[in-house]
This record gives sequence, structure tokens and C-alpha cells, in this order.
Amino acid sequence: MLTRTGTKVASTDPAATIGVFGTTSRQRVLVRRAPLGSVPSGSFSQVQRMGNPLNNELLIGTGFKDTWSLSQPANDSQFASFALDPLLARVFNAVYGVSVPNPPRTDLLPLLQYMAPIAAPSTAPGPVADLLRLNTGVAPTSAANRKRLGLLAMDGAGYPNGRRVSDDVTDISARAVAGVLNPAFNVSPNKFIGDGVNTNDRPYQETFPYVAFANSGRDRRHVDPGEPGCTGTCPTN
Repeated sequence: MLTRTGTKVASTDPAATIGVFGTTSRQRVLVRRAPLGSVPSGSFSQVQRMGNPLNNELLIGTGFKDTWSLSQPANDSQFASFALDPLLARVFNAVYGVSVPNPPRTDLLPLLQYMAPIAAPSTAPGPVADLLRLNTGVAPTSAANRKRLGLLAMDGAGYPNGRRVSDDVTDISARAVAGVLNPAFNVSPNKFIGDGVNTNDRPYQETFPYVAFANSGRDRRHVDPGEPGCTGTCPTN
């Protein structure tokens, strides 16, 4: 139903890969009627959007984030300079001395266009746009074989080929910005950059709503570093 052919196609077919994004909108007018409750009215206006996780937070420059939030992917050429010369990469270099690729960062284009390894090689790349891309022809990975680093760990059904709840998008995105999509920069320390949180404290579900249910606000005890179940004892992949 999602492909342009309306049918299931092989992963090698250009029609297999789709690009999606979501938006949040709210009504333009909010009437405050103290002591009564506020009443929203008027037409709805887009105030936020989401395609690839952390794109706005990590790549879009300060002073342009609101403009990006109000725009559409079709107009993302105006933000291409942020993606092809990400400030975060310069921070990694300046603060930590991490060597990163020189701009323009063409190694990041597979996240911004229809390109391999997500799309079939014969797929038209299209413009630079923040869309979460998914090759619908790639079979899902079983829970036992799933890798938190997705494509970076050779798990073809993981982010940035779509996005699963268990994908560690923070580590994947940070490492991509550090240049690991370029084989010359897929080295230490670039390929080990991360936030140190490698697993959820409770297992994800395999059925809707997929995320774990909330912890008890009364009986929950924090798992400390070094204890079983803490992320420091979990595999890195």
C-alpha cells in the first residue's frame, strides 16, 4: 500500500524505497479566559516536523531551527549547507580532536537522498531533503538478531533504513556526523562515539505499542552502574 506501485516489490526495485515525514500543527489563536480555561481557535499552522531523528537538534544551525520546523522537505535545499557541513562535526574536531571529513560532506548524502545502501542503485536520488527513508523490500530482522546500531552494524533492517524503537539513533547519528559512512573515517575514535546508553532499562515489546510500559513511580529503583541490567554490562552492538 505504501509503494508508488501499490504492490510489494523487491529491495532492488527503485519503487521499494519510500520517504516519509510527520508534522505537528496547532491552531493559530489561543484565547485566555481566566479564570476559565483557554480556548484555541482559527486555522491550523505547522509548528514542527520530523523525518530523520535529531536532524533539527544536531544539524540545523541555531537561528534557523524555527524556520526549518515550519517548512516542508521540498524546500530543504535552503538547509543543505547545514547537512553538508555539520557544526557538530566541527565540535567533535575542535573539542575532542576527532578527525572528520572535509566539507562538503557528500558521505552524508545517503541520509538525505535516495541512494544506496537504502535505495536501489538505479533509484533517482531526488533533491536533498530530510525524509526518513525505508526500503520496504528489506525483510525485518528477528529480535534475536537485531543490532542497536542498525546499518552501521550490518543490520539492513535498522536505522537509517527506517527506524525501529530499539535503534540507537543517537549513537548512529553522532557517528555518521563524525564520518563513519566514509570508510577512511570509520576508525577509532569516530566509530565509538556515543552517549553511553546502549539499551533500554526494560525490554521493548514486539507488538503495539512496542515501547516498554512506564516504570512505577512508587516502586521503581534506579539501576546503578555496575549492577546487572545497567547499560555498562550490555553488548555494544
